[in-house]
Amino acid sequence: MERIGRIGSILLFVGLFVWGLPTTNATGQSEFSLKQCIDLALQKNVGIIAAQNGYRSANYDLWNAWGDALPSASVSAGYGFGKDLRPTYVQQLNTYYQDPGSKAYSTEINLSMTLFDGGATWLRIRQSNQRKTSASNAMNETTLETVYNVTRAYHLLVEAAMLRKVQEDALARSNKQLEVINSKYELGSASLSEKLKAQVTVANDSVALLTRENNIRSAEFALNLLLNRDVTLPIVPSDTLVNVPFGMSIDQCVQTALEHNPVLKKSKADYDAAKTQVSIARASWLPSVSARMSWSWSTNDTKRLDSLGVFQPLTSVGRSYSFGISASYSLFNGFQKKTTYSQARLSETNQRESFGAARNQLISDVRQAFLDIQTARLQHQAARLAEQSAEEDMKLQSERYRLGASSILELLDAQYSLTNAQYSRIQSLYQLNLAVASMAKAMGRM
Repeated sequence: MERIGRIGSILLFVGLFVWGLPTTNATGQSEFSLKQCIDLALQKNVGIIAAQNGYRSANYDLWNAWGDALPSASVSAGYGFGKDLRPTYVQQLNTYYQDPGSKAYSTEINLSMTLFDGGATWLRIRQSNQRKTSASNAMNETTLETVYNVTRAYHLLVEAAMLRKVQEDALARSNKQLEVINSKYELGSASLSEKLKAQVTVANDSVALLTRENNIRSAEFALNLLLNRDVTLPIVPSDTLVNVPFGMSIDQCVQTALEHNPVLKKSKADYDAAKTQVSIARASWLPSVSARMSWSWSTNDTKRLDSLGVFQPLTSVGRSYSFGISASYSLFNGFQKKTTYSQARLSETNQRESFGAARNQLISDVRQAFLDIQTARLQHQAARLAEQSAEEDMKLQSERYRLGASSILELLDAQYSLTNAQYSRIQSLYQLNLAVASMAKAMGRM
């Protein structure tokens, strides 16, 4: 008996110690709303930065495609100087003279342009636009995925904090009951068995509270990773879980998702780009026609010795231009045309199947999210009723035990039922918020 009493005292001490631990709402720790967490994640998320760079790269590719449709222009300029270093003897004047040298200047402008290539140039512009659309939707997809992940992690942290509060209340009730039973035990109106059962309940609730604290730490770690923050930093959520309203019909949800979901829009843009690639490959079977034009100017300044032995300037100026049109056609290039065209057709087929699969998957996700919302809402309603029933039962059993009309087991069972009912209500709220977030993600409107 003495040993049992010592064990009970130890368990009681553990319970009182855990009950007195500071919580994450301590002064000096940062509070974050869901919106603040989302804004921070969008600023620092590595995936979003990479997606933004991918969109910029696609925009540069579009500029490059437009450049192929415009004429190419080049200009060149030259300067030259020449001089004979050997003295030259002039017999008529019976003297030597030193060559003063000659200078030459030239300028040339060249223009060239593809007049016809089977439409490949304009098809590449169209394809670059389609790939830019794909990159834009990839960026939106990454943003949407980040917002959803942050929302889920934040709601998980809020749920953990709310469950910890429930466990704190349960531990407070257990300690209060233990105080009452200790008083009754000292007066001889309660047995040692009742006292030990109350002590075990306090110890179990203390362990459960530690578990809830650990769950909060784990949720903070996960959210900090998404925010690209130090995982050891605390996060105190300022928002709470609420009964989120949702009034759209299943048909409205499906239609909205088909119009706005970035994953489906990206898949459609990739399919369009693959179809355009087939047209580009087909254009290689046609001849190409190009034109070129050039203008050139040249000046040559030199000096000639006249009959009096005086150097006279001599300048010659040249002007010319040229224009030409050429056509070319590849008769045989080692089956490259055939191979390129066949590969483009295969890619088109793959993208078409991928688009169809993405569309079916999206419709399935929307319908599943709609069912999850309905289920979670019904579960929440049932959990609220169960909590109200458990609260009334707890009041009744507490009063009956005080009057000696019920046993300690009935009281502990009522307390256990109340705690579980409160757990179920909070968990159903989390599932409802998560289902609504999943629907918003599927519809592309988070």
